[in-house]
Amino acid sequence: MTNFPLAPGTDNSVPAAMPPDNAAAFQYFSAAVASLAQPSAPQVAPAPSPAPAPAPAPTPSTGAFLTRGPWVAGGLYLVVPSGPLLAVPEEELDDYEEPPVWYAITRGRYVGVTMNNGLAVNAATGIPAGLQRKYKTQALALAAFNEMLRFGLVSVVA
Repeated sequence: MTNFPLAPGTDNSVPAAMPPDNAAAFQYFSAAVASLAQPSAPQVAPAPSPAPAPAPAPTPSTGAFLTRGPWVAGGLYLVVPSGPLLAVPEEELDDYEEPPVWYAITRGRYVGVTMNNGLAVNAATGIPAGLQRKYKTQALALAAFNEMLRFGLVSVVA
């Protein structure tokens, strides 16, 4: 079979232009049909881009002020969480000699559950009806915060 010249930038599976005489037209047609009938190499789909790694959950030591989830104890939020706060895994709390005291902040400059008394006091001081309360365990602080959240009583005041 005859190879026909290709126009620059065109696909090499179909010739670029039809030659003027009948014999050449037949060859052109035959080449075009043959190229369509030949099995093409399987198209390999591009590999999907890897999903971005989830943001690490804040730990009690970070004290980060956040505006979106994951909603966990130890994070302090500048918005009202859209779901209940989750507990910090116990293995992350093994560094403490004594069980830490927890504070639930349900109305203030920021909200959340923290072990830092200074952050809890700062969140509610000077805020009308600012509310932060001390609890002996993480479970009690989370239960109190999540109950207030469920009733729509958690608010961030600027």
